[in-house]
Amino acid sequence: MERTRCGGSWWARLVFASFALSFAGSQELSACCGKAEGTCRSVCEKMSLGSSIREERIQNIYKFCTPDLIEFWICMNQTIQEVVSGSGWWGKTCCALAHSGQCRHACASASDARALSPVCRRSDEIAFFDCVQRQQEAQWCCSQTVSLSCHEVCESVVWRVGLGRFDSSLTDHAAEVCEGSPALLRCLYDLTASTVHTDTSKYLPCCQESASAECRKNCEAVLHRTGESQEIADALALNCGAPAIHDELWQCFLRKDAPVNTKNFVPYDAAKLHCCEKAVTINCKKLCFETFNIGWPTNGQKFYSDCLVDPQEMKLIECIEEVDAPCSLGCAGLTYCSQLNNRPTTLFRSCSAQADLNAHVAVAERKDKGSVLISGLNLPLKNSSQCPTDLWKSVACTLHVKPCSSKGHSSLLCAADCIRVVSSCVEWSRVRLTAAALCARLAPAAPDAPCVPLHEFMNPSQLARPFEVILILAPWVPLHEFMNPIILILAPCVSLHEFMNPSTEPALLSAKEVVTSPCAGSPCNASQLCVVNRNCAYGAGCARYACLDACPLGEGSSYMVPSGSWVRVPVPCYGNDLCYKVCRCEGHNLAHCQQLPPIYPDSTNCRLHDKVVKDGEKYYMECNECVCVLGERVCARRACGRAALLTGLPCNCPPHHLPVTAAGRHHANACLAKCAGVPDVFIEFGATAACAAASCPRRHVCLPRPAVCLSQLTNTCPQYVCVNTTNCKSQPVMPVCDTDGRTHFSPCHLVMSRATLAYWGHCLTGCVTSGTVCGVNGVTYASECAAWAEYVSVDYHGPCFAVGPISDSMGPRCEFDRIQCPPLKSPACLGFTAPGACCPKCGGAIRVLYAKKQFDRALYGTNISDNVVHLNNILRTLERHVKIAECALRGYLTVEMELFVSVETLMENPTDLQLSVCVLEAEKLADLINRGSALINSDVALCALSYAIPVHTYPTQSACGINISIALLILSCLVTLISR
Repeated sequence: MERTRCGGSWWARLVFASFALSFAGSQELSACCGKAEGTCRSVCEKMSLGSSIREERIQNIYKFCTPDLIEFWICMNQTIQEVVSGSGWWGKTCCALAHSGQCRHACASASDARALSPVCRRSDEIAFFDCVQRQQEAQWCCSQTVSLSCHEVCESVVWRVGLGRFDSSLTDHAAEVCEGSPALLRCLYDLTASTVHTDTSKYLPCCQESASAECRKNCEAVLHRTGESQEIADALALNCGAPAIHDELWQCFLRKDAPVNTKNFVPYDAAKLHCCEKAVTINCKKLCFETFNIGWPTNGQKFYSDCLVDPQEMKLIECIEEVDAPCSLGCAGLTYCSQLNNRPTTLFRSCSAQADLNAHVAVAERKDKGSVLISGLNLPLKNSSQCPTDLWKSVACTLHVKPCSSKGHSSLLCAADCIRVVSSCVEWSRVRLTAAALCARLAPAAPDAPCVPLHEFMNPSQLARPFEVILILAPWVPLHEFMNPIILILAPCVSLHEFMNPSTEPALLSAKEVVTSPCAGSPCNASQLCVVNRNCAYGAGCARYACLDACPLGEGSSYMVPSGSWVRVPVPCYGNDLCYKVCRCEGHNLAHCQQLPPIYPDSTNCRLHDKVVKDGEKYYMECNECVCVLGERVCARRACGRAALLTGLPCNCPPHHLPVTAAGRHHANACLAKCAGVPDVFIEFGATAACAAASCPRRHVCLPRPAVCLSQLTNTCPQYVCVNTTNCKSQPVMPVCDTDGRTHFSPCHLVMSRATLAYWGHCLTGCVTSGTVCGVNGVTYASECAAWAEYVSVDYHGPCFAVGPISDSMGPRCEFDRIQCPPLKSPACLGFTAPGACCPKCGGAIRVLYAKKQFDRALYGTNISDNVVHLNNILRTLERHVKIAECALRGYLTVEMELFVSVETLMENPTDLQLSVCVLEAEKLADLINRGSALINSDVALCALSYAIPVHTYPTQSACGINISIALLILSCLVTLISR
């Protein structure tokens, strides 16, 4: 009786398993096979190789797998139950596509895609990850309903869509059942339309490739009759012969049916896609992404009319505007709007001859108009005596040349100015609206929002006059911008009255006092990027700018990146995930695109004990500034409280200068290296020659090339390059400078000419070519030029002797007989003393915190070069945003493991103006980083820069800095003696 009961139970289990496993793919079972042994494991693995489960294989499972394999049966039962219930993660359908056994196991046991990241490498499992993404899209698609029956039929249609399979016969039924879920139907159509609704018209020309009239006739008939690929293939095989690769008819079908390469697809404007995350409303975020991805022709007008007139969307508006026209210091060369010239400390978006002409034309065309269209309302204007025409020119110039506010870089008017402008010039008796109500639509809700105030640009005699004529110019913005022009000047705002009068600043007197922006006015052609040539002084007989081959970030993008750059491109993602791919600019196109791991919305916030810090929110940990970046806590690492009173260095390290290196990073002493998290085994004492341990192939010569690696995924950080000397002419141009001041086209040319390497890059001018110097990074360089070539500012002349304590004051910190600080270029300048350095300098400076995981994300799953996130490349990329030719960017990795970036004047005896514009350029960079500007986030080299803190200040006049420095040194020595 017991045997009968047991036997019946076994059969019932077999029937149940047969039913369940008929729906289960082999990939779900692969995780269970690893828990079995011997014959059972072998049978299980063979069963999991098939795409379907045969009944005899199921019987073998029960025949060869004994009941004592408890973990195996638990896994099998859970898998069966999950499949039968239809619950779980749809991505498991793709597990069989993974090449790695570990990846297949991780997939089979995963509850979502996050479990794949530690095990599965995207670059090795492209087909697998493509399938997972498509499955997740299908799962998200079917979740867009509250109807269980709709969800069930949707699932039946696309359960295997990631593998290229779905049941097209059920799509009509799904349309009936899900009639009340339009979002699901739209998604389902997008997911399956490319296969269900095949466009057979593209194949019609192929019919003419056959020599048989009967074949041509039947070919055209079947293509007109159906879109089912199997039916077409059967009809052609019957009437035109079996498929053959040499047959021109079949060759034509293969060519027409070749899959479109979407990997290197570039959206309409990738730079503006980064702005979409700044949208507040769900509608504008979705509409923004659709518009700048592929839907510009159909959605462009709607996006601008719905979203860029919405006061809630000020951050989105400012981001879009910044991509189109970044703010730059100074304005010159205008003829009609000449009152805007000679304003070197004011930011402008469009200081160009075209903007000057647009302003002139706008005034000429609109003098006799009696109304203006604003925010969809046609507003009648009062007569010209109440709206004087002498203001029109200034208003038009302000509107078209577009000054920017110093903070936020907004070109919009303040709310109070908006009300003043519209209150008296509009004939309000004929409008069912008030000035305040209109401005509520146009001005920012926050009273402290950055804006351009009118009173700074207006002659006092004109302050009593009505400003309303600014509205008359609103329709003059070119139609292709699709933007209500008043929005361009009403929010974080530009102050019109500043531009009513010529600048009160004195004219520049000489070449030594000049402040120039060589790239202003776009001197290069449309396919090139203009960069400042700081190696050419003003008045010299050389080009002060260079035109580099560049790529736009999409067909509709005006933002360019130079050839060789890597950029981040937002891509469609299921649900609310954030997805990106990285692409490289080659020639004039983006190519070599590679997918990055998705960012899950529930992992973007940071948890701090019982407090949740939102993504992008800034806060403090003790005395240190912090910011949450996509779930990563990015914090400064300064000593706080009493600890900061000892040496002022991180971890209370002594101010001894005993250099060590680790993974390409230089540290002033071993204590600071350990404080930065470097294990003892990786610390190398002293200055080891870069080529000492190099192993170069035959006919290669080693040349030292310092590099500072910032990603934790960089296992090695080579400090040298093996130069191939077999054929110099075939090698790419890579300028290097020798010790005689000669520039060579490549390292190969330098080696073959028997010259000695001085530094990488073109030979620099304006710097001292000989004499040892100590850089602010604590590294000794052969000359000032060699330091500048690595973007390092000189601390003092001679080799490095000391480490400077860290403080917020600007003054001398290291006092030794061998250290003589150079005099300040101006005694009362704004300036800084770099962390770990000894001597104060004039200029603007910012401390930049960066998100290490974002650099890792850029390298994970891709095969892009580690050089992309090298410090030198980051500084070179950041320098492109410094537009003033008389200012140079310098930077290094500090003893606190932060990026310290300074903008210093290149002039030997600078004027106050030249000093101040460099400070303003540093503050501009800080503003771009802190706002998460698309100009920063779109570049792989800069996307991890998260928090910039300006640190320039006025020099301290106290002499106590010397005493404190000596006292700290003595105290450090005493502590060392006591510890012994």
